[in-house]
Amino acid sequence: MDLTKLKLGAEVESNESDTLGGGYTLESGVYPMKIDMAYIGKSQGGAMSVNMTFTHGQQSLKHTFWVTSGDAKGNKSTYEKDGKQYPLPGLNMVNGIVFLTLGKELGDLTTETKTVNVYNYDSKAEVPTQVEVLMDLLGQDIVLGVQKRIVDKNVKNDNGVYVPSGETRQENEISKVFQAGSNLTVSEVKAGETAGEFMQKWADKWTGLTIDKSTASAKGNGSTAGAPPAAAAASASLFPSS
Repeated sequence: MDLTKLKLGAEVESNESDTLGGGYTLESGVYPMKIDMAYIGKSQGGAMSVNMTFTHGQQSLKHTFWVTSGDAKGNKSTYEKDGKQYPLPGLNMVNGIVFLTLGKELGDLTTETKTVNVYNYDSKAEVPTQVEVLMDLLGQDIVLGVQKRIVDKNVKNDNGVYVPSGETRQENEISKVFQAGSNLTVSEVKAGETAGEFMQKWADKWTGLTIDKSTASAKGNGSTAGAPPAAAAASASLFPSS
């Protein structure tokens, strides 16, 4: 598969910055992981995704990163803001992972057709499926800043539009990526820094927190639930145990 269309030109601004921001799921924290699988997917609406599985011991995390818009929006990999072009959030995150593991960006990689067990909505089970696999990423080490979130369970209404059902579910969101070994962010690597200080700041702020993004929470007065561990405890044990 030709991924060169995903390469970002000089006119596209970097939106990578080190800011803390405001079923089975991992607790929020920093997790050293290995990339077990990475393949290209496509939605019914034509949007391209990169689907990754990360593992570490008994811990496992699957995540879908949307790297282009759908057919209706022109299958774009960037968006415009204040007259400037920026990569879509999913593409930005994948580019960060590729940069911190291989020193490249997604558009530099090639794929190989492989048979992988992929969830099929008609069968309601994982079935062997031919997909385009990003072979260079397999086996690479990466450190993930993972957030545990509460979100709405959405259902289709009579008009075929997904709306909140009144029920919620838990999910994981990959909020930040760090280079294995150095613990550096993309911004820190590009700036020539060596200390890797931001990861500890991220862990101090987010470890142990559950972020409530549901509709009910939006009507309330807070977006987080639970209590973070003491900063000293976070410093003593930065990585959640497996």
